Amino acid sequence: MMISADAAQATILRFCEGDPQSPHYVKHAIQCCALSARGDYWIIRANAEAYVVHGRSEYCYVGVNAFLLDVLSGQIETVVSGNRVSDYLQDKYDVRDAAGQVYVLEPAFERTDKAALIRLRQTLACRLPHALALLSPEHRSWLTGQRRVMQWAQGELMAKGVASEVMLRPGPGGALYIPEQIWHWDLLLAQLRRLPGPA
Repeated sequence: MMISADAAQATILRFCEGDPQSPHYVKHAIQCCALSARGDYWIIRANAEAYVVHGRSEYCYVGVNAFLLDVLSGQIETVVSGNRVSDYLQDKYDVRDAAGQVYVLEPAFERTDKAALIRLRQTLACRLPHALALLSPEHRSWLTGQRRVMQWAQGELMAKGVASEVMLRPGPGGALYIPEQIWHWDLLLAQLRRLPGPA
């Protein structure tokens, strides 16, 4: 049975406030409560009542963006500040959908595509043997990481004229892991240049 919004908010308040007998007890208030797009989590923001109700910023707690409460189990997860709730949820869904496999970015063309091969060589500013090696069966797995990071990298490569695809594979193979902190083309390019070349 689905946990109601009122019950979810009460649970989060108890979670935030802790023991009322504790000397560290601070009364909290709910800032907002909304159901996730898939209807599987209550997304709840809460903070000290003095801040939420009375606007006293000196009582504002920092470090937490939102709490997620599973509508069926009541399990609580914390999304820390600096992380978007939508990204956090998407990463959870992607891991679930992968069912134990990993997301890998691979080239979407073969060694026989001369024009694409030249674009790859120019983009990476590497020698032709290196570009050819990156299209060999043993080196086609370029990057691995969260699906949305792979999709971002795919878009960056496409903007340079290099077609790639995000695939689910049993393992990363020789792919390099890139975290979401890789957010700029120059950082991505540096990772791509680390890929193994010809033996």
